[in-house]
Amino acid sequence: MDIVRPNKKNKLSKKILLIISLLITLTLILFLLFNKSRASYLADKDSLLIATVQRGELNISVRGTGVLAPKDIRWIATNVPARVERVLKKAGAKVKKGDLLLELSNPQLQQQLTQARWQLQALEAETRARQVALESDLLDQEIAVINEKLNFNKSQLTLDAQKELLDQGIVAISKIDYEEVKINVAQYKQRWDLEQRRLDKRRENLKAQVEANEARLSSMRKSVERIEQQVAGLQVTATMDSIVQDMPMELGQQVNAGTNLAMLARTDRFIAELRIPEKQIKDVVIGQKVTLDTRSSKIPGRVQRIDPAVLNSSVQIDVELLGPLPKEVRPELTVDGVIEITTIADTLFVKRPMFATSFSQSSVYLIDKQGGYANKHGVTFGNMSSQYIQIEQGLKEGESIIVSDSSSWQQHQQIHIN
Repeated sequence: MDIVRPNKKNKLSKKILLIISLLITLTLILFLLFNKSRASYLADKDSLLIATVQRGELNISVRGTGVLAPKDIRWIATNVPARVERVLKKAGAKVKKGDLLLELSNPQLQQQLTQARWQLQALEAETRARQVALESDLLDQEIAVINEKLNFNKSQLTLDAQKELLDQGIVAISKIDYEEVKINVAQYKQRWDLEQRRLDKRRENLKAQVEANEARLSSMRKSVERIEQQVAGLQVTATMDSIVQDMPMELGQQVNAGTNLAMLARTDRFIAELRIPEKQIKDVVIGQKVTLDTRSSKIPGRVQRIDPAVLNSSVQIDVELLGPLPKEVRPELTVDGVIEITTIADTLFVKRPMFATSFSQSSVYLIDKQGGYANKHGVTFGNMSSQYIQIEQGLKEGESIIVSDSSSWQQHQQIHIN
């Protein structure tokens, strides 16, 4: 009878394998427990942005994005109701001062102009007739004054002659006749004075009537001129050398008085409208130098105006363009602007980490000399530009930090860089 004996060699092999596995596991546990590294997060080096702390001159600047806008914009409006008959210029067309843009029509206005001209002609004829009549009356009064003066002079001569005869003792003239002539002289003198005063009043009346007639004529002429200007305004022309930036009118469209017909913009004068983050606007002041980038050219400028209101977490500033303008300049052209704030000599700075703010204390991940680990490290920031930020405390020249977004591992004190 065969007896099966257990294989002691196999049992021994299993025990050895089990012991080896336990030793390996124990070794790994001890390695993790006693390893000096506390890294609990593994980061791919290719996904990190790393910057080195530098020492030197730091140009503090603020960056903003915006568009170019014409400095001189004019809306052309109509001052009467009308109908659009023709549209001669479309948006984007270059025009000279006086070029015809639109033709409008208003038959009622044309009829008003014709009636006003007739009324003016009638008033001018009536005024001339009234002035002739007044001048004729004035001439009659002047004749009356002359006649009374002649009568006075004649009676005065008679009185003087009779007085001379009476003084000589000649009795050819009676005392009664002398007294009658004397009374006549006084009477003619009074009548002459009265007629003279009447003449003065008629002259004053003539002057007043002429002034009144001229006032009525002037008012009527201005009414005609106003209607003529309104009729002339039906021919809408450009008021300056410019480009038609907007032409909202269509053929047959009815427009009311005050409606904007076309917007003109000068092509030789522009400003840049930049949007600056509200956190950085405190460093911007009027007069600071600005460099505008059109992607093709650089344009120097100067801060001209700062909007007092914040809109969508940014503030608009207007930049005056200096020097000759490049060919690509046009309304609504997107530009980037860099505003020169100040220059700090001999200071530590580094490329601005994500979410870093000026004059604040924060934490960054400082990379060790071997480049295998990054440890959380406190740092104090100073002034900040569009790309760089000043280091006041916490870092030294030549040290490297992670500047990319580290929010996903902020809870780890140390990370391992693979």
